[in-house]
Amino acid sequence: MAKKLRKSMAAVISAAIAVNLAAASAATVGVLAAEQKYEFEEGTLTGCTIQESGTERYQEGASGDKFVFLENGGEIAAVTVNVETTGMYEVSLCYSAPYGDKTHNLLVNDVDQGQISCPTTDGTDWATLSLGSVKLNAGDNTIGIKSSWGWTNLDYVTVETADLPDIQATDTVCADPDIIPEAQNLMNYLSAVYGNHILSGQQEIYMYGPHDFEYEFNYIQDLTGELPAIRAFDYLNEANILYGSDDGTTDRMIDWVKNKGGIITASWHVTVPKDFANFTLGETKVDWSQATYGVWQDGSNNTIPATDFDTSKILEEGTKEREYWMACLDKLAESLQRLEDENIPLMFRPLHEAEGGGGENGSWFFWGQDGSAVYKELWKLTYDTLVNEHGLHNLIWVWNSYNYATSADWYPGDDYVDIIAYDKYNCTNWSTGQAVLEHNVSAISSTFYGIMEKYNSKKMVAMSENDSIPTLENILAEKAGWLYFCPWYDGGSDNINFLSNPIFNTKEDLTTMYQSDYCITLDELPADLYTNSTITTTLPTSSTTEPTETTTATTTTTEPVPTDKVQAEVEDAGEEGYRFTLDEAVGDTLYVELTADDVVTFANGCVGLNATYDGVDYWVSYQWDIAGSETVTIDLTKPSEISYNKGADKVEDADLFAAITAEAQKQNTGLVQMWWTNDGSGEQIDNSNVVPTNVYILKDADTTDTTTETTTVTGDVIICEGCGKQIPEGEEIVTPLGMTICAECKALGIGGTTPTVMTTDTTESTTETTTISTSDTTETETTTETTTVSTSDITETETSTTTTLPPVANCGDVNQDGSLSLIDVVYLNKYLAKVLDLDAQAKANAECTVDGVINSADVLALLKRIVRLIDSLPVIPE
Repeated sequence: MAKKLRKSMAAVISAAIAVNLAAASAATVGVLAAEQKYEFEEGTLTGCTIQESGTERYQEGASGDKFVFLENGGEIAAVTVNVETTGMYEVSLCYSAPYGDKTHNLLVNDVDQGQISCPTTDGTDWATLSLGSVKLNAGDNTIGIKSSWGWTNLDYVTVETADLPDIQATDTVCADPDIIPEAQNLMNYLSAVYGNHILSGQQEIYMYGPHDFEYEFNYIQDLTGELPAIRAFDYLNEANILYGSDDGTTDRMIDWVKNKGGIITASWHVTVPKDFANFTLGETKVDWSQATYGVWQDGSNNTIPATDFDTSKILEEGTKEREYWMACLDKLAESLQRLEDENIPLMFRPLHEAEGGGGENGSWFFWGQDGSAVYKELWKLTYDTLVNEHGLHNLIWVWNSYNYATSADWYPGDDYVDIIAYDKYNCTNWSTGQAVLEHNVSAISSTFYGIMEKYNSKKMVAMSENDSIPTLENILAEKAGWLYFCPWYDGGSDNINFLSNPIFNTKEDLTTMYQSDYCITLDELPADLYTNSTITTTLPTSSTTEPTETTTATTTTTEPVPTDKVQAEVEDAGEEGYRFTLDEAVGDTLYVELTADDVVTFANGCVGLNATYDGVDYWVSYQWDIAGSETVTIDLTKPSEISYNKGADKVEDADLFAAITAEAQKQNTGLVQMWWTNDGSGEQIDNSNVVPTNVYILKDADTTDTTTETTTVTGDVIICEGCGKQIPEGEEIVTPLGMTICAECKALGIGGTTPTVMTTDTTESTTETTTISTSDTTETETTTETTTVSTSDITETETSTTTTLPPVANCGDVNQDGSLSLIDVVYLNKYLAKVLDLDAQAKANAECTVDGVINSADVLALLKRIVRLIDSLPVIPE
């Protein structure tokens, strides 16, 4: 069972509205003008005690001279918080931890939002800890701290309206400067998805597990009709020098990418002998029962070490531990090399969950047992060995973080990490020392935004392992923009059957997620996933010394490049929109400068052209969306939709579609229409807040001679502004058009003899920017001090998203195809613009409000129904 219509990345005429508006119930509006304080001693206490002057655990300095003491695991201190409007709120905790670092769980309305860590405080000091952004409902809510380690003092929490950052990553160029194009192209795609959709993923079982490798994938497909976009692997067996064997991991990876068109990721549960002192490298084989990746023996309560392996000695040349680690990397490199030989990128997640339970001593894996300083150097050694010594340049490096106050201490650094990931297991409650399973489908937005903030929104944030998948409803309501999810496999018993046990994932929730437009599945990945773009990266040069250069001047003849504007006359055409007229044909590309009032945070609409082909009139539509004042670039070779002007059908035939598109490019007049505009609270506002102030095309200039400087670098390396790579000593560089690029980029025409894109009258970026131009997509345009990625048509040319709704008579079904979608909005707008006739049934269906006329109120009602802001049509005016 396939989805009725594949979503395109630009489907954000519905998808962006869905993110911006369908979560209008979670809109961040100014319901709390200032932070409100809630004292724990006035709340509801389970097991914990109030401390005041004269009590055993009293500490001076608490607000109101009282506080609550958590002593034992499972105790809860909760306060009741009342807010006027459902939305996202920032919560902070005032606490003291004089007995050492402690970890607890944050509860919101009795739902576990994940762990928090309370670092040690000195003496009688009190500290403030941000608990992140959480969703609160209109009315009363409870915010609680559930004790895990106990021995913590709680004073109060504060709550205020959250000011959520944009979900974007400013650093999406791979850390490896010699990364293969396929890997960077994958990163480009991921960055376009990030914040707009979530990629589906699934971990496969290990060899000799309770079922075969395909069990989880068959379960998902049989249930939902879909397969995950990402398949997750583990090099535990294939790259294990102790007891491993070739279990076909790399073969399955190659098949998933080459034959199924998917994405792969892998962790590496590297093991060490329990008795390392008596292990002889290269001679001794160790049974799996005598190997471990843990720190402590099971059941020892963190008292008996699982191995005598000393992780810190890996960093010392000449040690047995160092020799062992390098042998492990050599074995792993054999498998990774097979992937690079096939030009297959791998999202590689080694040395995961290093911090474990928090702080310097919380690791449950041996690679984190000696603390953050050793761990970071171990990560860098692993990176340098695989990338620089083994020459593996197909790896996208995924690093695991937590949201503890100490987590950033473990971060290896931006130069060694591409994606930051979090492993979510919050359906198992360990607070009382026993594992208690609890159904929990929260999107844990406090963790998502906490990690974003911790690393300055530089890297994309993913959920690399999880028990339950957050429900679609919670992800949208909490605005938690995880890049992907990836449940762990079914381990064979209820408490670890993470995919199929309904305590973790119900069949209904799994089906809803996989069949939603927000979730990207395997069949929705673009065919050009690994070949999608040319990357132009402008980075500041940071050389400490000036390179010695020798420069020669050469003259080259350039192809014609667009340099002159041809302005259109723009006039307000009332309900039709804004009509523009040029002195010549529109051609391939149209630029529309849209000026939005400061209150506008989202708007969309279309550019429409009338075209006549073979005696039939057609309406050719190009959709656009903006987040504020922008100049949008309309690729006139790729219409969003073509429909008949006198009829309710759209053109499906590919040859006819192409012929009409070519005819549309010969026109010199068209319309700019606004469909929807909203403010920062997600409320719809008048479309007059957005005006097309300038419409133009760029005219080709004559062929000209330009002088290009060719420079040989003989000193420090510098950065190529075409591909972002370092240009090594001895290599020639060229500096045409004010750019410094390598010979390879010059051969591709980047900044050289055939510039790929030149725009005028746009705001220049003044900081580090990355411009990604994707084949078969609308051109990306960098506008102001940000990384701007256009997500139009990244998967397919199809750009409308049809949502099949429960039968509601025929109301809203303007094109009479049996479903409600943005196509109906297009037809309704065209009717109002007097460019489309509707028959009697279509006019009856267009009556979305019971007022006897068809007008913009019907358009608004239909849009609200499509994005599920209202439950049914027609709307009866108050």
